[in-house]
Amino acid sequence: MEQPPVIEMLPSQTLAKGLRILNAFSPTRTSWGIRELARELDMNPATVARLVTTLAGAGFLERDPETQRYALGPAVIKLANLYMHHNPLPHYARKVFESYSDRFDYNFYLGTLNGYQVVYLAVLDGRGRIKVMVEPGGSTGLHSTALGKILLAYQSDSFINAFINSRLFRAYTETTITDPETLWAQIHEIRRTGYAVNHGEHFHDIGAVAAPVFNRRQEVVAGVSLAYPRNLIPNLQVNVDNLIPLVREIADNISMYVQGDARSHQP
Repeated sequence: MEQPPVIEMLPSQTLAKGLRILNAFSPTRTSWGIRELARELDMNPATVARLVTTLAGAGFLERDPETQRYALGPAVIKLANLYMHHNPLPHYARKVFESYSDRFDYNFYLGTLNGYQVVYLAVLDGRGRIKVMVEPGGSTGLHSTALGKILLAYQSDSFINAFINSRLFRAYTETTITDPETLWAQIHEIRRTGYAVNHGEHFHDIGAVAAPVFNRRQEVVAGVSLAYPRNLIPNLQVNVDNLIPLVREIADNISMYVQGDARSHQP
């Protein structure tokens, strides 16, 4: 019997460009003008104008009539609320973080992979004086943060090579890894040890340790990191070494929830 032809579905370039526009918004860039957005994304201004108008008409963006700049619109909140409703993991993770807040004074994060960036799903500011201003939904780099490196290390080699060849593989501080061989060496070490460390590679004064969250198939679906001010922690290396078992314990607790067996580890 003759088999029907296989039809390969090609991605919509127009939709992809619209999603790039939405992803350009962040806690540090809450609004854009058409021309600066076009420059940022290396897109034609006329194309950006058409897409932005369409997104605004659907409620995903809104225009300030005085400045003519665009910000995220109410439709984004609807989708975010739907996501939180069907995925209770961020709420559970925050409860876990709160249960450990007496053992770590600074910032707790849960994040997952979105393209070549980390998206934060849950955040808890500790009791310490220094805060790292990151909100759920914010994003950051893969190679410059502990959370990013833990997620990157468990991707395929082809994914990692594609990221290295992207424009996002760049320096944020003088200690950011920008050499592919050095990054690969760290990835192999992360795969061997099961944790990642950031030594001021995204923000000079901020360090972090991270561990993976696994599902039942032992796939990494998220990561947990503990971030701290490097200049306020005495005996930095000793204290970082002490944080590794803690971040692993927290990640294991959340992994048990993901795998459907959190009964013995209720926060």
